[in-house]
Amino acid sequence: MADGAGTAATYDEPARRVPVLADVDVLVVGGGPAGVGAAVGAARTGARTFLVEQGGAFGGMWTSGLVITLGGFNSWLLPDRVRCVDGVGGEWLRRAEAIGGAANHDGFALSSDPEKMKLVADQLLQDAGVDFLLHVLATYPIVEDGTVTGCLVETADGRQAIRAGVTVDCTGNGDVVSRAGTDWAKGRTLQPMTMSMRIGNVHPIVEIDQAAPRRIPIGPGAGDLVEPALGEYASIRADVPIDIPAMREARARGEVPVFGGPWFGGLDKDVVWVNTTRIIGDATDPRDLTRAEVQGRRDSRALFEYFRAHVPGFGEGRLLQTSPQIGVRETRRLEGAYMLTGDDVRTSAAFDDSVALGCWPIDVHPAEGEVGSHAMFVPDPYGIPYRALVPARTDGLLAAGRCISVDREALGSVRLGATCTATGHAAGVAAALAARHRVRPRDVDVHELREVLHRQRALVTPDDLVPAPATVS
Repeated sequence: MADGAGTAATYDEPARRVPVLADVDVLVVGGGPAGVGAAVGAARTGARTFLVEQGGAFGGMWTSGLVITLGGFNSWLLPDRVRCVDGVGGEWLRRAEAIGGAANHDGFALSSDPEKMKLVADQLLQDAGVDFLLHVLATYPIVEDGTVTGCLVETADGRQAIRAGVTVDCTGNGDVVSRAGTDWAKGRTLQPMTMSMRIGNVHPIVEIDQAAPRRIPIGPGAGDLVEPALGEYASIRADVPIDIPAMREARARGEVPVFGGPWFGGLDKDVVWVNTTRIIGDATDPRDLTRAEVQGRRDSRALFEYFRAHVPGFGEGRLLQTSPQIGVRETRRLEGAYMLTGDDVRTSAAFDDSVALGCWPIDVHPAEGEVGSHAMFVPDPYGIPYRALVPARTDGLLAAGRCISVDREALGSVRLGATCTATGHAAGVAAALAARHRVRPRDVDVHELREVLHRQRALVTPDDLVPAPATVS
């Protein structure tokens, strides 16, 4: 019955028997870059693996979020330009490249085609033997004596349960982690969300190759990236000129909404991807998220109209698409057995249990109305410890992707898609090993974990770094 007492009405749901949809070794919740990495890694390690995704396609921010610039594969630092992520993420990239769906070179970020990235994700999962369902929302973990033993899910057939030896939270928002216990935190200030867009019928500078790798002049040592290089090289497309000071003045006059960058990308000459909207909000609050989606579409239209009126080559442009879901940079984070910090990233701290590599800058977008680009610290490639994927207290559970155990500065680096595939790959293999040996995830033999990751071509320590594919521009 409804209960009107207190600050909010409640409803007592009747107890009922819930059918078990599957009983598996590893359940992966969330099918973005981390979730695909985790599911494929677990299945290739011999685990019966089930993946659930609430949307209609895999790839998360890379596809449904329209984040077509694949960051985190390559170090920004010259002259080495090393590749920092391989394994499942590297295979995804190479397969997409083979069908014209991604660039694969030594630039600081790589353009991609979201439709082809979706196809490759499907193929990776099917080839690995992963059982999966789309349009499934994982609601609450099944917790028994402090151990997660699966999740309740909502499907078109109603509520069902998936039993699992180990569950991997790849939701980005830490949905499973937050409902399983107290091993999570959320900052009081969150990075802004962005709704990306694609603009067609654009005529950029003909003489400049839009596909040429962009290499930021910084290095060989780690350091701060500031003006003028920050503004001159922030976009991976050099063929799209824009007067950013004039755009700042337009913002000061109230003619355009708050914006970042703008940053441009895209594989096709006449179709330009734009990352520019900045929308403050909390994506774990359904009303705030709804408002952000609506505002994102409105702000995208306003910024598109500005580009069409003021940016050379955009005069005949058409707004083809805004992202099907808004891009989220920061919400909940795991409180893990270890918290990776900004200082760890800045100093490239060494970890005996490193299972993945990060190399993207400490990239924390300002949350209070600032416009344009923002200063970043570009690190040497650094290790990500397995302990950052393991909850401090809860058993039967791992986290991967942007909800791993990091502070706000470190999050600015590890949240990039390629790094998420790497932490997902590590979590999936660890979950499979925990299920095989019937041990808690926190008790997995890290030496064995790293051996299996190496066999699956993952890069797990700075000693594993290899040159990024060279392309002469």
